[in-house]
Amino acid sequence: ALVVVAVVSTAMASGGCATEVLQAPTSSAVEIATTTLAPSLDGSSLDELTTVLRDETLALSEAMLGSDTAAARAHLQRINEAWSLVEPQIAAEFGEFADQLIYDLTRVVELARSAVERNRPADASKAAKFLELALQSLAAVN
Repeated sequence: ALVVVAVVSTAMASGGCATEVLQAPTSSAVEIATTTLAPSLDGSSLDELTTVLRDETLALSEAMLGSDTAAARAHLQRINEAWSLVEPQIAAEFGEFADQLIYDLTRVVELARSAVERNRPADASKAAKFLELALQSLAAVN
């Protein structure tokens, strides 16, 4: 009888520490990554392209501050795409003012590139602020 009591008390003491699974999960959550491609900017007007530059530069700044490198690279790619279309439109439309406008906007794009390539969030913030000034100049000339 003494042996039985020892075994029962040992079983009860060790039973309190064990993990017991009553039921296995019936479903599992699976996260599916989706990639959404931004629409092409070909054929966009200057107003549409400058809106893309503004939105993407602000988003780049937020991504850099949040250390989201993948998002920052995606925003930079979109900035580069918009810039490749904006520059020739400004050169064609603004005559004597084109050089200064292109210079100002090139500075913004270079700051955006520096932000991503050199991991400099402050450059992304500067790009967003300088872009607003450059777009004000563009609107004043237009």
